[in-house]
Order: sequence, then structure tokens, then C-alpha cells
Amino acid sequence: MQRIRPWLGIVLSLLLIALCITPQAQSLLNLPQYQRLVVGESSTISLPLPEKLKDKIEMQVISPSRSVFAAPQEPPVTISSNSSGYEILALKPGKVNVELKLLGYIPLKSMAVETLPTKRVVAGGHSIGVILQSKGIMVVGYAPVSDSEGKKAYPARDQGVEIGDIIYQVDGQPLHSESELARIIDEKKSVLLGVKRGSKKLSITVRSTYCPETNRCRIGLYVRDGVVGVGTLTFWEPDSKIFAALGHVIIDADTKQQIDVLQGKIVSASIQGIKPGKPGQPGEKIGVFNGEGEIEGKIIKNSYSGIFGKTGDEITNPLAHYTMEVAYAHQVNEGQAQILTVVNGDDIEAFDVVVEKVFPERQDGKSMIIRVADHRLLNLTGGIIQGMSGSPIIQNGKIIGAITHVFLNDPTRGYGIFMDNMLSEIPSNLNPWSKVSTNSWDA
Repeated sequence: MQRIRPWLGIVLSLLLIALCITPQAQSLLNLPQYQRLVVGESSTISLPLPEKLKDKIEMQVISPSRSVFAAPQEPPVTISSNSSGYEILALKPGKVNVELKLLGYIPLKSMAVETLPTKRVVAGGHSIGVILQSKGIMVVGYAPVSDSEGKKAYPARDQGVEIGDIIYQVDGQPLHSESELARIIDEKKSVLLGVKRGSKKLSITVRSTYCPETNRCRIGLYVRDGVVGVGTLTFWEPDSKIFAALGHVIIDADTKQQIDVLQGKIVSASIQGIKPGKPGQPGEKIGVFNGEGEIEGKIIKNSYSGIFGKTGDEITNPLAHYTMEVAYAHQVNEGQAQILTVVNGDDIEAFDVVVEKVFPERQDGKSMIIRVADHRLLNLTGGIIQGMSGSPIIQNGKIIGAITHVFLNDPTRGYGIFMDNMLSEIPSNLNPWSKVSTNSWDA
């Protein structure tokens, strides 16, 4: 009997391995471990198994441990059987675990299901002027200072100031503009600079040099206190009046560093000309700002998923008279789509594009590859150009994301960002959907 037991264990182990490599077992093992559904959306879980075996498998909602005094809650999904397996229907926002069980108690597969609220926004496409003032003054280069003997000096560089540093105060006082910095330096022979370098804050004393050419004292720096440019509005949410644009972070052109926002705004812009893009030569929209236009909003956040803020007045879109449903990443498909953007004046137009590739897991603003297929847009712009960043991408009547980047060597193609990523960057105190509970039945 003792000799039989080891052999019995080996036989059972081999039998288990054999069962696991059968196509039927593989179909169960390959079911997703996580699934997202929008309220009202359903998903079919196919079970390609023999009927006798399929009848012995059940899909169940697994209830989390709850206090005996807690009020019962309805789960966010319902499960029903059909000819191919089971169907999961999302009823309300929440999170839940479901399990496939053999004979009602032997667990075979567990799946986490997140059900998401339906979100609606006004689609953008409007051309906007972006005016952004940074917190402090960014050092973007060194400028030689010639003294009375003609010798060139770099006072700030030689005393430890580096390109990319943010000068946020002088002699303990907050600093807001280039002109303010120049005035203080000219008035004093030596200044104590409060400098932010990455996550560090430093204090650097710099002694200025008198420059006969400009008749003032200088410390030998090129600095910038903000940026100005043209982009495209992605969406506007009517209840909160929150807007999003660009789909990517605003960085300093010289240092390539993210600009920390002190204050900023968006205004309407009119496109007066187009510089077409060519391989190796990015094109651009040429626009003028219109402070009297429909759009005026305050920028609150500059993030890797775009700029966000709030408007005072309503924003409308003549191509979309009603709010448009937002598509989540799992609802984006390869195939035909459109972008909304302006190429002349302030007229929003729709142009055909193709979603060539989708990268569901990417979070860097390069979630999908977009190719321009519209012949008129190709003739006008050569494809994707600067100023199109933020142009909303529409597919199957839903807004799925926004244009973010152009391929340098192929301007007909570029990247887009998912709406998921943009919506996740809305400040929580302003997010119109943040009060929607998604914790029900979180096992």
C-alpha cells in the first residue's frame, strides 16, 4: 500500500497536467483576469466546452465580506447564461469579482470586473491660443557679459546656476517676470537667488557684472517666464465648465522641462495660414489670438495628458450640437475615424483618419497610431502639423481621444492619447464624475 501511494500521486499529477493542456482547459485559462464595461454594455464569456461539461460550470458574483449589520446592496453586474457561455451586463458603476466554478463550488477562474459610468462632453476642435506663465523664471541659456575691458564673463554660470534651473525668488522675495529680475539685478551688485533644480531647492549668491553695452548690471543668463502658442481644444464639460486641450504637457522649447503653472489662460485663435509638413520638417498652423472670441478660460493644470482649466461661458461646437459620449480605452478599435480641427479662420471641420494601431496599456500620450486619410487635409497640411495637438478623434459617434504627436519622418501619421488618460488628470476638486461611486462590491 505504501508503494502504491507515490505512484498514485504521480498518476494524478500527470492527469492534472494532461487536463490543463487540453484546448478546453486552455480556453478557460486564457479568459481575461480583468475586464472593464461601461454601464449598459455587456460582454460575452465564451466557453467552448462539451455541453455536458458546460452544464456543470457556473459563473457567479463573489460577494465581499460585509458586516452582518450592513444593508444589502445590489451588485453592479448581472450574469446570464446563453448558448455560447455567459453574458455579463453592467448595471451601475462599481467593482466586483466573478468566478467560474465547477459543480457550483470548485473554482476554475476568477475575473475582476470594473463597471464605469457613461460620460458625456462637448467635443472640441476649436483653435485656441495658449498663454502660460510659469512659477518663477526658467534659465534657458547663458549670455556672455562684456565688461569695460571687453572681457566676457558668465557671472551666474560661474557661481553655480545651471540651464533648466527655476529662479523662484530673489533676496527672499517671490519672482514673477523677466523684467522684474532684470530690474532687481540692475539695482544691486549682489543678489541671493532662490533656485529650484528638480526636486531640490538651492540658495545661490550671484555677483553681477556691469555691461557698458547695455548700461546696466547683468548676471549673464537667458531666461523665460512662460510660453505662448496655438493648439486645439479637445473637450468641454458643460456642468463643471472644465476644458481640456493639447493632449500633452507644455514644455520649455530650450530645456525640454515641464512648465510649472503660475497662471495661464486660453483664448480663441484664428488660423491665418498653414505651413505644410514634410518628412523631417514639421508643419504648423499660423494663428492670431482673438480676445473677443467665444473661448476664454483659466488654465489650472499642465500635465502629461494635456492642459486643464475652467471657462466662464459656454462653449459650443457647430458640428456637434449635443454632448458626445466618451469612449474608454477598451472601446477603441482599429479602423476608420475622424478628427475635428481648424485649418482656416475659426471654422471647425471634420477630416477622415485611420486608427492604425491601438496600445491599450500605454499611458504616455502615445496610445494609438493615427494616419491621415483625408485627401483635402493632406493637400492643405501634409498631414499632422503643430497646432493640431488636442484635435479630438471621433469613432462610432464617440470621442475616443486626441492627436498628440506627429511622426517626424512621416507627417501623415502620428500618435493619439486615450480619453481615459486625459480624464484621469482632471483635478479631483473640479472633476464632475469624481462623486460617482466605484467602490460597490469591491472584493
